Amino acid sequence: MKMNLKPFVKWAGGKRQLLPELLKRKPKNFDEYYEPFIGGGALLFELQPERATINDINPHLIYTYNTIKDNAE
Repeated sequence: MKMNLKPFVKWAGGKRQLLPELLKRKPKNFDEYYEPFIGGGALLFELQPERATINDINPHLIYTYNTIKDNAE
């Protein structure tokens, strides 16, 4: 069941506005999701893949994602 997840930050160059086109082009089935430039994570939160690996050049952003992952409350 998909949860209603949304990006927690608006990111310059984000994919939120491109979601309709990106979703048209995604594979019907995939086992893992890899995101080299996560930014706000719009596509990640829309897809909610079972397995995902994310990255970004901004270490503060990755630290924030890890903090949320480890301490969701």
